[in-house]
Amino acid sequence: MKGIIAAAGRGTRLYPIGITTSKTLVKILNKSIIEWSIDALKQNGINEVIIIISADEFGEQVRNHLENANIDGVNLQFATQKEQLGTAHVFQMAKELVDEGEDFVALYGDDLYGPDNIRALLEHELAIIGKKVTDPEKWGILQHDEQGNLIKLVEKPKEMIGDLAHIGCMKLNARIFDFFDQLEMTERREYELTDSITMLANERPVKVIEAVDYWLPVGYPWHILDATEVLAPKVESKIEGEVEQNVVVKGKLILPASSKILANTYIDGNLIVGENTTIGPNVMIRGDVVIGNDCWIKFNSEIKNTVIGDSCKIHSGYIGDSIFGNHINFPTSIAGSYLGSFPVARVGSDPEENTNVKTLVKNNYVNTSRHKFGAVIGDSVQIGINTVIFPGIKIWPGAVTSPNEVVKNDIVNKWV
Repeated sequence: MKGIIAAAGRGTRLYPIGITTSKTLVKILNKSIIEWSIDALKQNGINEVIIIISADEFGEQVRNHLENANIDGVNLQFATQKEQLGTAHVFQMAKELVDEGEDFVALYGDDLYGPDNIRALLEHELAIIGKKVTDPEKWGILQHDEQGNLIKLVEKPKEMIGDLAHIGCMKLNARIFDFFDQLEMTERREYELTDSITMLANERPVKVIEAVDYWLPVGYPWHILDATEVLAPKVESKIEGEVEQNVVVKGKLILPASSKILANTYIDGNLIVGENTTIGPNVMIRGDVVIGNDCWIKFNSEIKNTVIGDSCKIHSGYIGDSIFGNHINFPTSIAGSYLGSFPVARVGSDPEENTNVKTLVKNNYVNTSRHKFGAVIGDSVQIGINTVIFPGIKIWPGAVTSPNEVVKNDIVNKWV
């Protein structure tokens, strides 16, 4: 049996991270989302995987990453979607690589699926995973009969018809490709996979299964923190690198042989470290923290509930509840979840207001559902000393802040 992963979408809601990085290559615990999906398939005996990529530089980015990732035991094939015409269209690109009558597991490329969800699919001829949600009007909703077979899949229903959302984790059959020519284009000029699945369900039973393992959609930057908080506590500690004297570890720690933690560092949480990274001396780590490859977290830094990309340098600063891209220089500053009377820069939510942080996405303010949310900083940003960054602010790739600058609005540059 084959697996098919749709990896052709643009991560516009993930800006500024998605400006320079394909959304399927966003890292969770220092591993790309698409590699999480490939691993979940492999754990269930599926070792032939078709990756559908876009025809632009992001598609090449995905292809190059996977071809150099040394993924053992899996045969990867690539198909290209030249135009973005919806979810049915993207999976249609795999038609020539799937045998007539063959079953396959299909996954959306920007979500993480626990391997037990795929295992549950494989117990049925055809099946689709659903997850109960509190806002069904925002999802495709699965309607099923008393036997648990799919009746139809309704995209973003205006009336309450159920609360089991389609999450993009399915076991389908090559027969679904035959329905594509019968689909009507939506107002958004897209062909919806929900329509194809309903047609398939009208012809043969498609079992509806409630999720038995985690499902972690990564549509917005703060979802990177959400996924980290779920998965970091599940890792097994693996300490291969050097740990100097007086280092305290009160959680899970992954430390490769090429990385090291210097003296008097205190880790009160779960820490995942990449290759060739140095932490310390005198660094405080709290909560769930991920630090990428080739980083240096220097003297007197404090990092809480944050994900930091590759090749970043943090100089004696505080970072809380934030997401950093790659190649960022952050000198004696603070990026955090509370604004307060600090002598150096900081970013975050106001403890006096018991509300969630909202941030601007496509000219609309979106509720992050997080009371503590700091900055989202794109690749190759240079932060000036003592910069003050307000809660939920995003800084586009390549931007530079001046010393003592107060950033009250997103810094958007030529990448838009």
